[in-house]
Formats: sequence, C-alpha cells, structure tokens
Amino acid sequence: MPRIPLMEPDNEPAELRPVFAQLRATRGRVPGMYRTLAHRPEILAAHRAYFHAVLDAGVLARPFKEKIAWRVARLRKSEYSSASHHRYALKYGVSADELAAIDHGDYSGLAPREAAALRFAEAMVRGQGRVDDAVFSALQAHFNSAEIVEIAALVGIMELASTLGAMFELAAD
Repeated sequence: MPRIPLMEPDNEPAELRPVFAQLRATRGRVPGMYRTLAHRPEILAAHRAYFHAVLDAGVLARPFKEKIAWRVARLRKSEYSSASHHRYALKYGVSADELAAIDHGDYSGLAPREAAALRFAEAMVRGQGRVDDAVFSALQAHFNSAEIVEIAALVGIMELASTLGAMFELAAD
C-alpha cells in the first residue's frame, strides 16, 4: 500500500491532463509514480519532462536505454522501477536472456558500446556518482558528449525514481 494515495483518473487536475495524455500515449498507462507526484503538479510536470527527454526522446535507441534503466533499477533493488523497466525492455525488443545476463553484470554477450555504457551506469550507482577515469575513458571511446550526457542523465533519473518508489512504498504496476 503506497504511503500517499495515488491520484485516480476521475480526479486528475485539468493542468495535468496533457502530461497524463502523453504518458498514456508513450507508456500505455499512467504509472503509480506519476499518480503520486500529481499531488504537486509542477513537480510531476518537471519530472515527466526530464524523464521524457532522457528516455522517450533523445539520440540513443530506446532498447539500449531500457537496458541501462533496468540495470540501475536492479542495482538500486527497486521493485517498482525493476518491474516497469523489465516490461518496457521486453516491449522494445530486449530479450529476457539479455536482461537476465545484465542483471548478473554479465555484459559479454553485448556489443562493446553497450557493455561500456552499462559498466559506466554500474560505476555511477555504486560510486554514488563518482566514476573512475578508466571507466569514463572506456565510455568516451564509444560515445560523443551528447550521448554521454544522455546516459548520465538517464542513470540519474533512474536513481531518483528508485528512491522515490522506495520512499513512497509504490508497488510494481
């Protein structure tokens, strides 16, 4: 049971209808995180805009970003985010076998580019944002500055989502 009641569809504030419509269009539903943040519409709108910029839009392919999102959620032990991004990863063509390997930190079956990004995401989470030069250099060997910003921003928003999901005691939806 969540600590804060979720905003129900019949009580959606008018100013949030565009945000919720975008969520329904891109995700097929309005996840519990957004129904919780709806109690502060300006926070929900900002959170959604940030998430949309790094996950739904951007220069990197969505399946690739879902692998990163899944790994961060698993490292953070977030049941809420893990369930969501497991489902989205499968929807975007990531195989269950790939997700299982990623969950165990086995990147050997992935392209070197993806492995470098996942090692970077793992280092970012484990190091609380600090990443050693060797890991960062490996990332730079495969990605340009804009792509690195997108990857780092994705890791950051996934850390935030995992933290909020745990604190609000959101169930996987």
